Amino acid sequence: MTPESLIPTMEVIPVHPFWPEVLLVVTFAAHILFMNAVFGGTVIALVRGLKGQSEISRELSRKLPTLLALTINAGVAPLLFLQTLYGNFDYPASVLMSAYWLALIGVLLLAYYGLYLYDFSYKSLSAGRRRFLLVCVIAMMVYISFMFTNNMTLMLRPEHWPDYFKNPYGTILNLDDPTIIPRYLHFFIAALAIGGLFVALVGSWNKDNSFIEHGMRWFVRGTLVNLVAGIWFLFSIPENIMMKFMGQDILSTLILVVVLIFAALMIHSGMNLRVRMAVISTVITVLLMSVERHFLRNFYLEPYFKIEHLTVSGQWTPMLMFYGFVTIGIVAITYMIRLWLKAERS
Repeated sequence: MTPESLIPTMEVIPVHPFWPEVLLVVTFAAHILFMNAVFGGTVIALVRGLKGQSEISRELSRKLPTLLALTINAGVAPLLFLQTLYGNFDYPASVLMSAYWLALIGVLLLAYYGLYLYDFSYKSLSAGRRRFLLVCVIAMMVYISFMFTNNMTLMLRPEHWPDYFKNPYGTILNLDDPTIIPRYLHFFIAALAIGGLFVALVGSWNKDNSFIEHGMRWFVRGTLVNLVAGIWFLFSIPENIMMKFMGQDILSTLILVVVLIFAALMIHSGMNLRVRMAVISTVITVLLMSVERHFLRNFYLEPYFKIEHLTVSGQWTPMLMFYGFVTIGIVAITYMIRLWLKAERS
């Protein structure tokens, strides 16, 4: 059986693929920023707790549940746009690993509950129990992120889908992919850096230099290490695809060069404790890296699928309604965050 015969026929989409592509990239960038902040923030809270320095841990405990809620909500949109454009690849990958994939829901709920318990019971729990609780939450986050990495890479390898007929129990993972470890580490280390940036941002809000200095140390060191992980990831992908980012495809190569420039700006801003510039350069870098990730997905799927071949029905009403509700949602969320920050300061 050929892999092509296992790829479902793609359904008609309402508008030109460019629009859901843009929304996929932008919403994924927002999701990954929140995800990295909560993941990295939880690790930093644990490390500070292990050192017996609880001030940052206590401050983070109040914010981590809200960050996780924002992460979950921000993750819905990119998943929907992914299914709109690549559903015929994403759904089979989810079926192949369905046992692990469905378990994500329960694990995520437990992690969410664990962060609330860490916040609400902070004073009543002993230091040892707080650390144990954070270790459990981090372990659950590691599971969730690793399963997402498996899903997002398994969808790129239809040549492995016939393995289902040997193992139809939903326990197939993409562990033999040489990119999966560097890809995962690239995201994991980025989370530590952005978690540090979030600590520095909290310090900037509270005018606390100790928070800023500590957060920026995590941010700079994490960014430097992540450059190494990123290079490993780049050289782990198949050579024909790697070369597209090294001159064969002008746009993806140019974006990679710009990313490296902004990465240098991130490090410079962190070393000089310039929180605002660090935030701006980080947001731009994550957005550009999300574009590169989108290109990488398309390069992988070129033998089987090209996004420009999707059939378009020309029904703009759902897209216009979406934009309208997104605008209302952004205004409402901005207002709620302002109220939240005001309450925190008071």
